[in-house]
Amino acid sequence: MPVVECQNCGALQPNVPVGTIVKMCFDCVREIIEPAATTYNKRQGYPKGWKFMKVFVYSDGTVYYKGVEQPELKGSLKPTVLEPKVKKSKAQKAQEKQQALAELQKLKIALKKETRKTYAKKLESQIKRLQKQI
Repeated sequence: MPVVECQNCGALQPNVPVGTIVKMCFDCVREIIEPAATTYNKRQGYPKGWKFMKVFVYSDGTVYYKGVEQPELKGSLKPTVLEPKVKKSKAQKAQEKQQALAELQKLKIALKKETRKTYAKKLESQIKRLQKQI
């Protein structure tokens, strides 16, 4: 494949199809074209997933019902207070897993000894809950 010079800066452009007379390099095209404008308007202060909440009240009193603004309710409700999610360290997660495994072992032993069906079902549901946790 032939090599062609860029029509603006004169840089050599390799791997050009046969018959190409004029070519512009990527850098020159990027200078000519403006960067794409962002299509979304990100407002500060909204927590993640606020559009999926049944009712969310912003700090300025704006009320949203399932992500849709309700102007007639503005200022009628208290702002929604969200508690920050507590992040656990690896050591805390490992310790919780060890405790869950120990409790699971005790429940399995109790299930083998249990003869009553109602208590056995309760133990089985606790075992399922702990297995999901692990």
